[in-house]
Amino acid sequence: MEVKSNAQLFKKLELRVNVKQLSGLCPAHEVTMTTIKGKAIAPQRQRVLDALQLREPDRVPIGLWGTIEGYQNLRKAVGLDYKADTRDYRTGSTTWTTDVSFEIDLAYKLDLDFLRISMGPMGGSPGFRPIRFEEVPFDMGISPPNAEINVDEWGVVRKWTPHERGGYYEMIGYPLFHATSAPLEEGLRMLEAYPWPDPRDPSMWNDSPVPGMSLREYCKDIRENTPFALMGQAGRGGLYEQAKYMVGYAKIFSDFIESPKFLDALLTKLVDLEIETNKAMIDQCGEYMDWMRMSPEDLASEKTSFQSLAMFNEQLKPHYLRSIRTIREYYLKKNPNGKIQFHTCGALAEPFMRGLMDCGVDGHDSLPPKVARHSNPASRKRLLGKEMFFFGGLDVQETLPWGSMEQVRAEVRARIWEMGRGGGFLLSSSHRLEHDVPTENVLAMIDEAHEYGVYPLPETPPPGADTGEGYEPWSEKKARRRRSEDAVAE
Repeated sequence: MEVKSNAQLFKKLELRVNVKQLSGLCPAHEVTMTTIKGKAIAPQRQRVLDALQLREPDRVPIGLWGTIEGYQNLRKAVGLDYKADTRDYRTGSTTWTTDVSFEIDLAYKLDLDFLRISMGPMGGSPGFRPIRFEEVPFDMGISPPNAEINVDEWGVVRKWTPHERGGYYEMIGYPLFHATSAPLEEGLRMLEAYPWPDPRDPSMWNDSPVPGMSLREYCKDIRENTPFALMGQAGRGGLYEQAKYMVGYAKIFSDFIESPKFLDALLTKLVDLEIETNKAMIDQCGEYMDWMRMSPEDLASEKTSFQSLAMFNEQLKPHYLRSIRTIREYYLKKNPNGKIQFHTCGALAEPFMRGLMDCGVDGHDSLPPKVARHSNPASRKRLLGKEMFFFGGLDVQETLPWGSMEQVRAEVRARIWEMGRGGGFLLSSSHRLEHDVPTENVLAMIDEAHEYGVYPLPETPPPGADTGEGYEPWSEKKARRRRSEDAVAE
């Protein structure tokens, strides 16, 4: 039965976290802190650790992630203070938008199980710095835009593009575009001379979501004084993804064929930076992080991978192998039970996923459901669920922003039934919560997970669950044909 109001959902959630009073839609309340003594582990963290270890916990663990605008909306709706200016938030390292850490008070308010923390961008938060068009040190090949432009820590130039509740940073200038187009020796010289960001810049860890507290102090406080598990992310953009930003989306795909030596040199440099950035975070707070998320990548569209399996194995996998294995070995010295999580959107088929597992990946996010069936959440679980954990799963393209509360609840039930049996599933959105996700849908997601996600899970599939009937596995031949059909259609 659908809960009819935000107030009712707040009441259910607040009873779970032992609040003292409820007064209206956006109550001010006091949370009773969970006391953790000796080696006792709080139930929130324990259920996360169980999921990471592919064990069935008492309940499917839940966490959130989002853009600044999505975070502002959520804090406002649940009655917590928020900063009106998006640029006043401490952000993680930068991409097309900015990630923001969901703070401890919100985790208590919504009865979550884990938190995410990112190092700040190289050069410090917010990462995007205003720049005048005539100051850009390379030819962007465009006329001066009629909008504010910024440069990020990597030298990528962006245009602020507003929407009805905020905006995002659209990439318009790719600093190594001309290097990848130049003769090889010249391009390699440009690559070597490029002013790369400093992966050991102290500004990345000198602050945290709590003013006056360093990243290490913040992570230590979460471990010692809260019940929550903690996932850390050091860098942004990783290898292939950051390479796209440096040379441009129009060029990166052809570079695999036309400029493979330059691409290899670029990826080698990005691996060096990725390793050092992650080592810096591990040095600061590795013992307090229960698992780490590598700098996220996008390796596929909703239909198929961007590269053939042969290209992936020959041109990308060796770089992932060096990066992930080096970081994993370094991390396990600080936390012998730590796990490595890898992000890619899209329909990345099983052979690619197994290639990433060969490199040292333990878990995958963020399980977008609206992809080719060979790589949807249920298929991932059937094919790989005994070997890796999964994070995410709730659709941010349609269900969370546009669906009813009952549709959200139905998808929660379907996803938990598909992914949760046998353990190894952490429920969250399939990408960041953005400005268009209503708070009532977020609350419905959390509430339904608390109720339906208790182990042992139901044996009977709920309506909408993918039971595997009629499943057809991925094949390289089908993928080639699909890419050809898409090219003709365009």
